[in-house]
Amino acid sequence: MGPLLSICIPAYERPALLKRLLDSIAKQVFKDFEVIITDDSSSRDNEELLFNTPYKFSIHYQKNPRPLGTPGNWLEGIKHASGQWIKIMHDDDWFTNQYALENYAAQLDEGADVLFSGYYSHDERSGQLKNKTISIGRFQSIKKDPFRLFANNLIGPPSVVLFRRSMQELYDPRLKWLVDLEAYIRMMRRYSCRYIPLPLITMSYNDSQVTNFCFRNPEVEVPEALYFYKKHGGACIRSIQSYDGWWRLMRNLEIRDESTLRALAVGHTIPAFLLSILRFQRKIPVSLLRKGVLSKLLMFLSYEFNR
Repeated sequence: MGPLLSICIPAYERPALLKRLLDSIAKQVFKDFEVIITDDSSSRDNEELLFNTPYKFSIHYQKNPRPLGTPGNWLEGIKHASGQWIKIMHDDDWFTNQYALENYAAQLDEGADVLFSGYYSHDERSGQLKNKTISIGRFQSIKKDPFRLFANNLIGPPSVVLFRRSMQELYDPRLKWLVDLEAYIRMMRRYSCRYIPLPLITMSYNDSQVTNFCFRNPEVEVPEALYFYKKHGGACIRSIQSYDGWWRLMRNLEIRDESTLRALAVGHTIPAFLLSILRFQRKIPVSLLRKGVLSKLLMFLSYEFNR
């Protein structure tokens, strides 16, 4: 009989951070788990770490013949899992304390298919720690309209999630920037989800993350947003909270003309509402669009116009 939990770690060239995660796993009072490491590294540093540090729990290590990237390497780990539940942990994140897995496990008999928890964010440069845990009430509002995550991913990174291995809604390999929140949306629409309002995970902010390449990169964000819209349709903009995400996409990337948008959208259809946002925003100076209260008011007018 397999373990209750499979902790799947997609690793890449960060042995010191991987060790921090594995050390946090070793401290867990809950022990019914296996660890699966799928390694995209070109170096042997992670292998040497495992050889030189004999952890007292089951570790399945695989060095990928070629780098699978995000989220391919996540899916590779899941493929090898034998546990009833899947816990993806990025190699730079870690369990906040020794009771983290016990807190997850305590919720497994409550009928949910997916468990989310709160988390801390940790800035590796400054050492600043922030509690990003949300309230149960806020989580319930997200469950009612999960598309609002497009405007603000209040759930957090994949490391905060625990889900049944039998689930069919996994991470879309065509996405990188939106891959986590898009999966959360599908999970919330199809499955029973619960939230643990405790920061069980600590998430790292560091210079080696994929998100640093994607953030404010129009060549990534625009095609992914258009693919996201094609996949989910009008539900993406039904509420003003989700519409705000599209408003901010155009504002933050400073896309001011249709030719720029169409060049970024090669291979994708641009929905009429997005062209409407562009035409609305280009009449207004960027400096004014960046004023929070004014931008919200203008966004509301644009939303009402496009309803």
